[in-house]
Amino acid sequence: MNKLYFGDNLEVMQEMDDQRVDLICTDPPFNSGRDYNAFLTDSLAQSKAFTDTWTWDDPAKDARADIERRARTSDTYKALDTCLKGYDLVLQNAVSGNKGAMRAYLAFMGPRLAEMHRILKDPGSIYLHCDPTASHYLKGVMDAIWDRNNPKKNEYFRNEIVWHYKGNSTPKRKFPAKHDIILYYASGSAVFNPILVPYSEATLRRYNHTDEDGRRYKISALRGGKQEKVYMGEGKMADSVWDIPVIRTKQERLGYPTQKPRALYERMIKASSNEGDLVMDPFAGCGTTIDAAETLNRFWIGIDLTILSLDPMRRRLADRHGLEPSKDYEIHGYPTNMQEVHMLVRDERKYHDFSNWAVTRLGLQPTRSVGDGGKDGEAHVGHITLWDPEEVQTTDTRIFAEVKSGKPTIDQVKSFCHTMNEHDAIGIFITIEPVTKGMRQIAENMGTFYHNNQTYPRLQFWQIDDTYFENPSALKDIIRLPASWLAPMRRMERHFTDTQMTLLRS
Repeated sequence: MNKLYFGDNLEVMQEMDDQRVDLICTDPPFNSGRDYNAFLTDSLAQSKAFTDTWTWDDPAKDARADIERRARTSDTYKALDTCLKGYDLVLQNAVSGNKGAMRAYLAFMGPRLAEMHRILKDPGSIYLHCDPTASHYLKGVMDAIWDRNNPKKNEYFRNEIVWHYKGNSTPKRKFPAKHDIILYYASGSAVFNPILVPYSEATLRRYNHTDEDGRRYKISALRGGKQEKVYMGEGKMADSVWDIPVIRTKQERLGYPTQKPRALYERMIKASSNEGDLVMDPFAGCGTTIDAAETLNRFWIGIDLTILSLDPMRRRLADRHGLEPSKDYEIHGYPTNMQEVHMLVRDERKYHDFSNWAVTRLGLQPTRSVGDGGKDGEAHVGHITLWDPEEVQTTDTRIFAEVKSGKPTIDQVKSFCHTMNEHDAIGIFITIEPVTKGMRQIAENMGTFYHNNQTYPRLQFWQIDDTYFENPSALKDIIRLPASWLAPMRRMERHFTDTQMTLLRS
């Protein structure tokens, strides 16, 4: 039942059955105006995944037109359409600036919230994580959708949760922003498990006695001068302000630009689901929700647009839980064999996704195209530090990777070599078709480079084939580079269940 999807979450959700999941916990883009784009790709969809900036453009107009079309046959979309038309008036039908950006953002989020409502079970719950920039607009959209048949009151809205955290920002002309908003909606009989948090120091001081079992209590006076012991409970019930720290440990942080602490999502899942329930995150990012769900013995579905998110998510599941794709969970849209590679290449909308996937196998981060810039090729840049024993110094060197999905040609290899020479770079030429003898001769002519008294080819080829999928670690034997040429992939601490911990202790 556990599944990861790589693709547009709207398209994926539209294919899902009604009332499919018990709980949705998700952290969509915020429309904050911030650019988190650590991976600067040429794919608009991939770039958008890391950018909280929006424009009233043709895709936004098309989204609104699709909402109007669906409103003719769907009460949910009819309520959404009415709400967005009201916001058009509030935002003065702006097509630029902050108001135009908000209209575009709502055109993006509106249909996705409509689909979340459709696939959420009744009873069921949803936690929508947003920041104060757009939370009040999104609440209006959710009220319109969830209470579309109840004009007199908001029956499904439960809480506006404030996630309060500490940070280092010190703006000079406003108060520092130290919180996000989480909108919590649920139907009448949805699961709700009270969450207990530690007592305050003031409460602990009042319970200033301890019995022989270590339980804290206080002495309370009764009428008639009698006294009784009042024992302190296990904790107080959490309220709507959650003081949960941002990620501070290296073991949890993956370097993903919008990563949230797992403890935050564990609280949502504990409160609004039971073991064996199905949790979904349609904006899965680096997998915080699915990690939390797996930790708490829930089933899960994760969806994300960018293949760059799926890779840290896959590694996270392996490191923390020992889970393997295709064996322990289904994975869709992420190539696990050559047939799926060819499917990705044939889809013109996803060619850059194939390119991104290929270079991330080498540990490189995708960048904007350099080199020939053609449709069938894309180069990516990384940096390594080489030790020159003759000069007794280190030098920073660039490494380029060029990806070709079609049959490579001599001219393409020569063009790549020209780019390498311009930047004094090391190169890796990636193909899914065989490389010719003439191309290998060009690589030999490009010479070698040295690091720690070892010699390496300056230009190397990697033809992706079934061998890689059978044994990915064999890639290090195909591509010869210094062991330290990449920053080591950050691994997460392994999660152990209570049963596993008991066995370890014994």
